Amino acid sequence: MIRTKLLTPGLGLCLLSTAVFAADQSPQGFLARSLFGNSLEDHGVLVHGWGQAGLIINDNDTDDVSKQGFFNSDEGFNLNQLAIAIEKKVASNVVSRATPTPAPMPDSFDWGFNVTAIYGNDANYFKTYGWDEDLGVNDMRDEDEEAFNVAQAYLELYIPALGGSNLMLGLFHTPLENEIGFPLPAPAPTEFYTHTYSFMHGPAKHAGALYSFKLPHDKGSNIWGLELGAVQGWNNIQDPNNDIDVIANLRWRSSDMSLWIDWENIYGNGANDSFAECGCGSPFPTATTPGEDAKRYQTYLTISKPLNGANRIALEMSYGEQEKSALSTLVNGEPTDAKWYGANLNWYHRVSETTTWNSRFEYFNGEDPAHVVLTGANVGKAPSDWSYGEFYALTSNITWFPSPAVRIRPELRYDLQDSSGPNAFGDGTEDNQIIASLDMTVYF
Repeated sequence: MIRTKLLTPGLGLCLLSTAVFAADQSPQGFLARSLFGNSLEDHGVLVHGWGQAGLIINDNDTDDVSKQGFFNSDEGFNLNQLAIAIEKKVASNVVSRATPTPAPMPDSFDWGFNVTAIYGNDANYFKTYGWDEDLGVNDMRDEDEEAFNVAQAYLELYIPALGGSNLMLGLFHTPLENEIGFPLPAPAPTEFYTHTYSFMHGPAKHAGALYSFKLPHDKGSNIWGLELGAVQGWNNIQDPNNDIDVIANLRWRSSDMSLWIDWENIYGNGANDSFAECGCGSPFPTATTPGEDAKRYQTYLTISKPLNGANRIALEMSYGEQEKSALSTLVNGEPTDAKWYGANLNWYHRVSETTTWNSRFEYFNGEDPAHVVLTGANVGKAPSDWSYGEFYALTSNITWFPSPAVRIRPELRYDLQDSSGPNAFGDGTEDNQIIASLDMTVYF
């Protein structure tokens, strides 16, 4: 009932905005401009949103589409995200969480903000412990798969220091990983409907501070950027261990911005920051006593390069480890550390101004049972039924923009598990799966 009440008017407004959308306007903020005029945007405030929904089918006799690579869990229709964002961007030569730019450093202090609210299946992944996990719509005991949260709420300050600096304060989407969780249009790296194993193993968001700055450079030289963060762990505001996690990211850009190299890291105490009752916090439970530490480290190295005007590739490598992993300990019968690692290669081919063909090959080693979703522990499976091992995935899609406000993607994905342990797919009955999906995103 909740789905019907919210989906019908929500997507109705999306489609209405598309029907009257003018080709010479940006789709982002179009609905707000239609209702309230340009007064907000004249002051630098953008009110915009998106609606994303998809259909998914698999090649086995179950409804399970395996959340290893998805925010969704079942075949059929999924309302992924119905979102609204209110933001004011800072005037800066640094894009926080993304990149330094060749632009000269602005001389004046500036400020901005972002508040983003999401309803849908994906919102379960963006719940924040101590913030929105206990809202009635997020009660895991009901049969509704959709959730609601305020995924971002931060203040951003531009400071004319070093080569240009941004300071984010509040709740913000993680600066780690090649992909992001919001289906924003390019240049946001969300070319695929499904996600990688490495993406699902990383944090979704943080509460705290992130300082992004560009190192001074001469015109025409390579560009360096650094990010330093102090955050309250993974996906939480209240953290029982009360230790601060540290983020340290290094970003290098060639002088013409054609080659990007990013090294992203987070390190901290992961003890007791996974909360089964709300399905939120970190996805890595620990076997620790009160006051005992369990260090967690996650790193990503991403290299992105255009080959020519029509082709671009991106390679992401990841590694993570968790001390005193609860799931590994239960399987091995003694306190055990866990590690996971992998790589994915992405190829993006522009067919036309409105169409791209995207493909991704992934390898991921999850032989240590550590992640609650990958193992199946989140749905109550016993340790003897937990899935783990080496995983391979091949994904390909066509991304088509019939208008700047609408994105349509048919996608095909094949997953294969190499393991002597329990099967990961088809509710534990298969070691491989084929998933076909079709999703549509409307920007307004």
